[in-house]
Amino acid sequence: MNKILKSYLLILATVIIGIGLLVLSEKIPLPHWVNSSAFLLAVFIILNIIYDAVFKLNAIQNFWSLRKVYHLLPAAVGGTIIAVLPALVALGFGSITPCDLHFNFTLTISSLILSFIIVGWEELWFRGVILNYANRHLSPVNISLTIGLLFMLVHVLNPEIELLKKGPALFFAGALLTILYFYYRSIWVPCGLHFGNNFFGGMLKAENDHDPFFGGDGYLSAIILAAIFLFFAYRIYNNRSSSSAV
Repeated sequence: MNKILKSYLLILATVIIGIGLLVLSEKIPLPHWVNSSAFLLAVFIILNIIYDAVFKLNAIQNFWSLRKVYHLLPAAVGGTIIAVLPALVALGFGSITPCDLHFNFTLTISSLILSFIIVGWEELWFRGVILNYANRHLSPVNISLTIGLLFMLVHVLNPEIELLKKGPALFFAGALLTILYFYYRSIWVPCGLHFGNNFFGGMLKAENDHDPFFGGDGYLSAIILAAIFLFFAYRIYNNRSSSSAV
């Protein structure tokens, strides 16, 4: 089988396996003391360890290294900024007023841990070490765009999703998190960005949340995410070009 095609198929297979695990976690009766998100995180960790061993990737040692955990905090700050920026821009353009912004600073240790667990299994699903295998035959930009597309299409399974409105932002969110995984060679960067966006960004709610441009996961969010993605895609391409020229 063509190695490029095999890489695409493996990426697709891991996404499909993830969907199966989500369905399974809702169907099988877990003990009352087992949180379904913690169960999913444990399963995805085990799966990635297996992938790493089978394909001899050594990705866990390099990309999951605890020495890179310091990436979490600045990435979380970046994710928070990305999340609240559309509302701030809407405020600046007069689309909303300060009275239309609502802050919820409810913060508990349990909510922090649970949110990070959820982000963890989502990241190990879409930014698993199988991407390191695919990177042997596909460029990081190519893989990132593929993951962005799959991430967007998975949300089609949610009947409440407004794909026409939220699709572009979902696509570039998946692509950006993946390009950051390769650029920083660290799972902690996409984890931090994802966590900051979901947890801290979710503390600010605007009355225009359903606005197609300024609302949550609207077109302005897509533009912001696309701009950051293109910046890092260019940096990776430029770095590779420089390395090839040496």
